[in-house]
Amino acid sequence: MRISFRKTIMFAAFGAFTLCLLTGCEPSERKVVSSSYYKELQEENEKLERQIEELQEEAADNEPTVDEERAADYLDKIARDSLVRLEVGYADNMDGSEFVDNEAAFTFATLLAKRADLTRKYTPEEVEEKYGPGYEYILYDEDNAVYEVYVYGGNYVVFTDLPNNVYYVYNASALGDAFLHYRNGYPNSSLLHRLADSALIIDKNGMFYENETAFSAANLIDQMEKESSSRKEARRTWRQEEKEEKGSGKPTPVVYTFYHHGNTMVLTIFDSFYNIQNMDGKKTWYKASEEDVNQLKDVFDQAAKEMQEEIGEKQQDSEKETEEPSHSSEIEEESDVSALDEEE
Repeated sequence: MRISFRKTIMFAAFGAFTLCLLTGCEPSERKVVSSSYYKELQEENEKLERQIEELQEEAADNEPTVDEERAADYLDKIARDSLVRLEVGYADNMDGSEFVDNEAAFTFATLLAKRADLTRKYTPEEVEEKYGPGYEYILYDEDNAVYEVYVYGGNYVVFTDLPNNVYYVYNASALGDAFLHYRNGYPNSSLLHRLADSALIIDKNGMFYENETAFSAANLIDQMEKESSSRKEARRTWRQEEKEEKGSGKPTPVVYTFYHHGNTMVLTIFDSFYNIQNMDGKKTWYKASEEDVNQLKDVFDQAAKEMQEEIGEKQQDSEKETEEPSHSSEIEEESDVSALDEEE
């Protein structure tokens, strides 16, 4: 077992102290020095000294270089920063870029730096050659600082201020996949397929969800036993339940906007009713059991809890006392009324 540095020092000191005691006995000094026990102590002391030297060399090797410290400080600054603007585009042609003004997207952008792990798998030149130009993100903070980020192959990132490093960043391409239109037109796919393929979901409280949540929600909707319904039927049911004192008559909707390559779809969940607004603005209403609809809500609740933990760590690191978003907080009553009165 490897001896720790502190223990090694203690053993060495003890050995030296023992030697001093032994050699301090004047009447038997020559006898002690020539004894096998003394020689064993000497050998042990030399061994400990060699271990100390090895540990010191290893500690020196593990110390971060100036470049590594600079990179860590740079990433930490982005992770702690407050953004005011975000530009997302294709790296080889930023003329068609999109400006995003969304707090949830800003939070996701700063998480890119928090998630960044240095990789030696590729050089910046190799990763671009392998995956093509990819996406470019430009982050603007409140102090007019600008950060440029290039994303390759979904998860590989190069920060222009750290041009020699390639970082693995889980789901780095989500912003481009969410807000940039396809270059060659949209493939034919169903509404549920597009829901499942959405890169980001954002709710009314500024919480965001990644593709895993989109896939889980779409899959649950697909498998759920449901029947086609309408806004009128939903309102009639709620009024009847209120009359029979079985409900409040004013269910609070929870609204999730799915971002899919420059288009949006909206899932609005009530109690046993929910509707999905397609990219063309057309809504389709459904009725299912409250148990199944609650299970759908749980998908978002669990994902929100996990994301809040990650965001909470970031907020704690930056020592900002920011109120944690509440996924289940109620929408104002006026919003409830407007949601119910929208056209199908």
